[in-house]
Amino acid sequence: MTIQDVAITKERVRSPNMIIALCGLLILFDGYDLIVYGAVAPSLLREGSWALTPGMVGRAASITLFGMLLGALIAGTLADRIGRRKVIIGSLFSFSVMMIGSGLAPSFLIFEGTRFLAGLGLGALFPTVTALIIEFSPPRRKAMAYSTALLGYLAGGIISGILGILLIETYGWRVLMIIGGAPVLLLPLFLRLLPESPEWLATKNRQAEANRYGLPNPSPSPAALRQAGIKSLFSEGRLLPTLNAWGIHFCSLLLTFGMVNWLPTIMNKMGYDLGSALLFSVTLNLGAAIGLLIGARIADLGNVKIVVAGMFLLGACSIWMLTQVGQGLQVYGLVALAGTGTIGTQILANVLVGNLYPVEIRGTGLGFSLGIGRVGGMIGPAIGGAVLGAGLAPQWNFYIFATVGAVGCVLALATLMYKKKAA
Repeated sequence: MTIQDVAITKERVRSPNMIIALCGLLILFDGYDLIVYGAVAPSLLREGSWALTPGMVGRAASITLFGMLLGALIAGTLADRIGRRKVIIGSLFSFSVMMIGSGLAPSFLIFEGTRFLAGLGLGALFPTVTALIIEFSPPRRKAMAYSTALLGYLAGGIISGILGILLIETYGWRVLMIIGGAPVLLLPLFLRLLPESPEWLATKNRQAEANRYGLPNPSPSPAALRQAGIKSLFSEGRLLPTLNAWGIHFCSLLLTFGMVNWLPTIMNKMGYDLGSALLFSVTLNLGAAIGLLIGARIADLGNVKIVVAGMFLLGACSIWMLTQVGQGLQVYGLVALAGTGTIGTQILANVLVGNLYPVEIRGTGLGFSLGIGRVGGMIGPAIGGAVLGAGLAPQWNFYIFATVGAVGCVLALATLMYKKKAA
């Protein structure tokens, strides 16, 4: 045993559960900073000095997602090369600072610029944390462990909606954006406690460090390491599964960000006051949390692909039903189901896609799939702005989103034929 091995053995090892909890906290910040835009969108439309239209507000949301697209594409490959930890720390710092910049922006142009830069950091964080969670999760509990950590995302959305109800009328929208920069204060905590992925360490021949966590760490062959990179996403029978994964993320992110960014505004246009409209945002995330835990449990018992397809279908049906009912308690139930079928689907879709790739290219695979999927995430908010800007009935947003959910269901079912090739 070398001196380095002795030092590693004596070091206090943190449990995988604690690491997953830290990742959940990171995802909470990510969820807040993304979903808070839906809470502030109605107030932005009333920002007198900026004279914004629904199309401009939708454009700012899409610009954020374009930044996330670029961040995911860059970070996925970078995380496979330099490690998950460094990318996560850099992403946390960058998006926190930019959220504060958004809250202090003196003009809409600067606001859009800071939203784009915040999107870069948010886009880099999500696939990297996803890879880390999957690699720290017990083999037969990956869906539940990941979904539990991703409850942080939903908690962030719920917190943004509650703070919107409590603060916007009195303090305006800016305070909600500045609160989104609070994670920068916790940077020393993550520098101290957040470890590197044991599976990634194993791919770099740092097996002694990887073994500290008592997890099974595959030792990749030299051939596998040579194939790591973007080209590997399309080799060894992965071309069609990769394209299919991109389509799934396209649909799930279009639904998620279309609903998250525009649901309060759509419900406001349908006759609900601002407080009630914001409550729908909270309901969407609560429904996603409950549905996600149920879906994750079923996924760990059976097939995550079938579960994702079913959740897509649930989202399509519940969103369509919102166009068929009047005001009443049943609307809250349908919004909760829509949360399961949109945000919940997106979270479990990450598990589906992550399992398609071996550890050597998992960061690249997730990064590119989420990055390409961000195109759908950009289109979702743009659809809301275009529909409302054209003077169409707000229900048209729901017709479009329901159709996308049906397409996502078909794509998720199609992954069943790739099981042997993608494994």
